[in-house]
Amino acid sequence: MVDVSGSASSVRYSITGRPNCSLSPAGSLCIFFLISLFTLGIAFGFFLIGAWLVLPFTGAELLVLYFCLHLVWRHADDYERLTIDHDKVLVEKHAPGSDICVELNGYWARVTLDCMPDGYCRRLALRSHGKEIEFGRHLSSEERLDVGRLLKSRLGGFLT
Repeated sequence: MVDVSGSASSVRYSITGRPNCSLSPAGSLCIFFLISLFTLGIAFGFFLIGAWLVLPFTGAELLVLYFCLHLVWRHADDYERLTIDHDKVLVEKHAPGSDICVELNGYWARVTLDCMPDGYCRRLALRSHGKEIEFGRHLSSEERLDVGRLLKSRLGGFLT
């Protein structure tokens, strides 16, 4: 998901990329409890007719589901922000346990796109003075291409 703030004539311009989270943590917790009730109800039914081994496997299944949802909840607030302010380009990346902030010179910064022959864009990066920072981990291929073209016009660089 891309959020762009600023206009073509503004001095400060910001692009924020976030993961596409279609379900809130409270909603996913509700779904988890509904799935738990349903599977535990079925497992308890099998337990009553003598198939008691179904219960531990159901518990293991729910534990794995919880860990998967926990991983999704943990990364729900991740973001990448690219800010162009006069002649500075600031790239911020936020993830659990790590915050990265890299500043590049806007005049020397160049946009690099790694695209497949079929048009799929795998990677978008900015280079300046031997430093390279990847941007757009949370963006789709089309969004990476659009952001790359937009950055090309904003930075005055060339698209490779």
